[in-house]
Amino acid sequence: NILLVPRESLWFMIALDLIPLAIVGAYHRQFLAVVFDEEFARLRGVPVGFFCLLLLVLVAVTVVLLIQVVGLILVLALLTLPAAVASHYVHSLGRMMLIATLLVAALSIAGLALSYGPDLPTGPTIILLAGGVYVLSAIIAQIRGRRSARLAAARGKLQGDLHEYQAAHGHRLLSRAQASTRPSGSGAK
Repeated sequence: NILLVPRESLWFMIALDLIPLAIVGAYHRQFLAVVFDEEFARLRGVPVGFFCLLLLVLVAVTVVLLIQVVGLILVLALLTLPAAVASHYVHSLGRMMLIATLLVAALSIAGLALSYGPDLPTGPTIILLAGGVYVLSAIIAQIRGRRSARLAAARGKLQGDLHEYQAAHGHRLLSRAQASTRPSGSGAK
């Protein structure tokens, strides 16, 4: 239970959390290169095997630290759902990490607050809240995607109609445009 974690354990976990944060901050570019394109990273001289192993160790340490506080199910929910929500709105890894981190903090605080009054279990409340935010975000992203697709289709149809019109009447449009760009008083008729 997240509410029963002793204060000393929280301070110890905060200290241990600083180590992965410092490592990620120091080797951010190498992690990006290894995660997105191992071949490119190898060509740039990045020790791919080392950074893959280091990344796995950092994930394992993070999961172990979180399991002590919140339990396995909540760890899985907090590792996946906020990142999935962030991916609906941004495509930059740095922004996605920032939004997911802020979302985890907001969901945890909101879940604690919601569970406090009616004396509900905290972990499941946070999970249900995170799941609800994900479903809402997926619906919004789908609506936005449909709207973007309709706009792109309308834009494509408009451009197609314009090309057809220009093909049929292009010579008149060109002669009018050329006539309007001639300087007045040039003597050309």
